[in-house]
Amino acid sequence: MKRGFRKYFRVLLAAGIGLGISYVPTRLAAQTSPSTPQLVHTGGHYQLLVDGKPYLVLGGQAHNSSASNPKDLIPVWNSLVAMHANTAEVPIYWELIEPEQGRFDFDTIDAVIQGARQHGLHLVVLWFGTWKNGNMGYTPAWLKEDPAKYFRVINEVGQPIDVISPFCKAAEQADETAFAAVMAHIKSVDSTEHTVIMLQVENETGLYGTDRDYSPKATRRYESSVPARLMNYLEAHRDHLMPALDEAWSESHFRTSGTWPEVFGSLAPEAFSAWSVARYVDGVAAAGKGAYPLPMYCNNWLVGPGVVRAGQYPSGGPTIHVLDVWKAAAPHIDLLAPDIYMPEWLETAAAFHRPDNPLFVPETAFAPSFAAYAYADLAEFNGIGFSPFGIDDGVEAGKLTPQGNSLAQVYKVLEPLLPTIEKYQYTGKLFSIVQGIDNQSSLFLTPALAAVANFTPRYFFRPPPATQQPGYLRPRGGGIVIELGPDDYIVAGSGFRLNFWELEGPLRSPQYLSIDAGTFHGTQWIERRRLNGDEQHVDLFRFPGILRVRLAK
Repeated sequence: MKRGFRKYFRVLLAAGIGLGISYVPTRLAAQTSPSTPQLVHTGGHYQLLVDGKPYLVLGGQAHNSSASNPKDLIPVWNSLVAMHANTAEVPIYWELIEPEQGRFDFDTIDAVIQGARQHGLHLVVLWFGTWKNGNMGYTPAWLKEDPAKYFRVINEVGQPIDVISPFCKAAEQADETAFAAVMAHIKSVDSTEHTVIMLQVENETGLYGTDRDYSPKATRRYESSVPARLMNYLEAHRDHLMPALDEAWSESHFRTSGTWPEVFGSLAPEAFSAWSVARYVDGVAAAGKGAYPLPMYCNNWLVGPGVVRAGQYPSGGPTIHVLDVWKAAAPHIDLLAPDIYMPEWLETAAAFHRPDNPLFVPETAFAPSFAAYAYADLAEFNGIGFSPFGIDDGVEAGKLTPQGNSLAQVYKVLEPLLPTIEKYQYTGKLFSIVQGIDNQSSLFLTPALAAVANFTPRYFFRPPPATQQPGYLRPRGGGIVIELGPDDYIVAGSGFRLNFWELEGPLRSPQYLSIDAGTFHGTQWIERRRLNGDEQHVDLFRFPGILRVRLAK
C-alpha cells in the first residue's frame, strides 16, 4: 500500500530551543533589472515580485523614531543582519520631509535607502503622514498651526480632537502632494536598484477618541444616502462579507439604499468613518502610484480584548469589522494588513487571509513566544511576509537578546527554504506546526495540516520549566512541513519531534528510506549529513534545522 502523508502521520512534540546547523546567508546584491516590484495575483493566488522573481519578506520594523537620525538606525541594520532577515521596515516622516509647505528635504529617505543597501536588505517604507496610531502626530508644524484650514475631527460633545478630519480636502491634497513627491524621489534614486519594494500608506488610520466626526459637515454626510458605489460592492459580495458588517446590514434587512444609520444600524458610525478615511487614504495612494507604482498597503490597529466601542481603537481603520468597506473605497491599496499583538494570532491571520487579500503581517510582537508564527504566516496562509516591531532591540552589547535569538533561529531555518516555500505555496503541500501557549504544555497543529493530512495527533509535553518566565519570553516550538512528492518530505524548525504512523491497518510505523540533515541552494537540496542508527529520528527537539525524510514505498 502506498504510504503518503494522508495515510500516516503522528506528531510527538515537546518544547526545546537551542542553536543548530549554521547556514551562510544569501545577501542581496545590487539589482539592475528594469522590472518594478509588484504584487500580482491570479484569482486568489498572490505573489510579491521583486526583479521579476517571487519574494517573501523575513522582516523587522524599526521603532517609530529610529529613522530621524541615521545613527539610530545602526542597531536596526545590525539586528536584521544578525537575525537572517532580508527586509527592513522603516518609517519616514511628513514633518521632516516637508518642514515648510512646498519645500522638501529627502535626506531621511536617502539615508534609509543607503543604509539598507549597505547591509544587503530590501526596504518597506512606512509613510507617517496624516495618520499615525489614529492621530496626527507626524503632520508638519505648518499644518498643525492652521486648524482653520486643516480642520480637526469634532467629537460627540463638540470638541476638536488630535485627528485631521477625513473631510478636510486641504489636508488630503497636501498629503497627496507630499506623498507623490516622496514616490517621485524614490523612483529617481531607486528605480534601477529596487531597494524599496513596498510602501505602507499612513499608519493605523482611523479616529482615536470618537466613533465618527460629529462636525456639521460630517453629520450632513452621515445623514445622507450611503454612496451607491459602496452599496453596489456589498450587494456583489453579499455572500462573503465579514461577520460584523453582514450582521449589521442584515438588521436593516439588507437595504440597498438609505442613510448610514438606516443601512448599518449600530455599526453605522464606524462604517461611515471607514468609508471617509479609506477614500482619503486612497487619494494619497493614487497620487503616490501616479509618481511610482510600487505595491501599497494599509496596516491597522486591531480591535483588542475588552474594547467595547469604536473610538477606543481608531474608528474607521481597516479592522475586521469594516474590511469590506475599505475594499470598496480604496482600490489603490493593494492589501490590508493586521498588526497582531494578541494571543489570537492565528485567528486574526485567518480573517485577513482572503481571496481578495493576501496575508502580510507588517507588525507583530517581537517576543520569543511570537517568532514561530512566521512558519504559519508563510505556510498555513501562503503569506507574503512577517515582521516583528521594535527590531532595534534584537542585539544588545554585541549579542542577540532573547527575542532576537528566537527570531534568528526561525529566520535561519526559513532563509534557505524561501524559494521552495514560494514554489509550494497554494499547492496544498505546505503545512505549519506551532506550539500552544498554555504553560508550554500544548501543541497547536494548524488547521490545514490536520484537515489535509487526515490524522489525529498525540502529544508528549515538556515539564514546566523550573524557573517560570513571563509568557512573552517563553519560546515555543514550531516548524514547517513540505510534501515534495509521495513519501518525500522536508521537515524544518525547532522544538519538536515528529513520527510517521499508519492510520490504516496494523499499528506500526513505516520504514525510513533515509533521513538527511541539509539545506537548500535555490530549490536544489544539499545533503550535509545522513542520520541513521540511534539518530534515525525526525528530531528537531533541541536544535533548529532542516531534514529531508524519505519513506519506503
